[in-house]
Amino acid sequence: MNLTFSNIYNPGIIEKDTNDFTHVAFIEVPEMYDGNFIKWKEIPTLETLKQVENYMKEMHLARGQKHVKFVFPQDEKLPDELVAYLTEQHYDMGILEMYAIDPKTFPSNDRSSAQIQFISEETLQAYGDIHYEEAKQWGESYALSKREMLKKDYRDQRKQQIIALVDGEIVGSVDIIVRDQTAEIDNFFVLTAFQRQGIGSQIQQFVMQHYAEKTIILVADGEDTPKDMYVKQGYRFIGFQYNALKADIE
Repeated sequence: MNLTFSNIYNPGIIEKDTNDFTHVAFIEVPEMYDGNFIKWKEIPTLETLKQVENYMKEMHLARGQKHVKFVFPQDEKLPDELVAYLTEQHYDMGILEMYAIDPKTFPSNDRSSAQIQFISEETLQAYGDIHYEEAKQWGESYALSKREMLKKDYRDQRKQQIIALVDGEIVGSVDIIVRDQTAEIDNFFVLTAFQRQGIGSQIQQFVMQHYAEKTIILVADGEDTPKDMYVKQGYRFIGFQYNALKADIE
């Protein structure tokens, strides 16, 4: 199976498609950077980037959106000219890395005694609340929208939501996006106070057991430490993708 970033789920829809770029929009949660962005089909010239940047600013400001985000083609480094301009314009530069694993090769974990289960009607409210609290750092409006989105996702057969409980309290969760050949790990987190106790590995073990016939895929921050954990667990590197975000446009 030839895996690429195109296998990664995105909630947005294509609003505009040109020879140079695709404009992805998720108006339901306008503050979601990962759902509202420009995806380049090839590395643009500086002139083209500036033109599309103006288009994106006008479009987003008209909708009350305050950010511009660019996603660049997989496995292509950015020319120095683009990096210099984006840095000068105060964009935050980032890199995402995609990983995959055969569930049968995932190492077993016996360290944690957390209870792992799919969410139910009884746990749905608490699941939404814990994501709301985590998302408030990016603003009240975004946190409220995300909580409502996750409640809707509960009714979506393509998505499965899994929680970890300790003494009856949710301490971690993950969303799984299920497709014909893959199961994608998304929204994966464990509360800070419960990290380094094996709970994250136990959640993954649950995923591996329930989707044993699929390839498990995920995207990790290329500049963060969790990717090192995935490598140690046996995930294989698929590719990288640069992005640039300006979160407060005028």
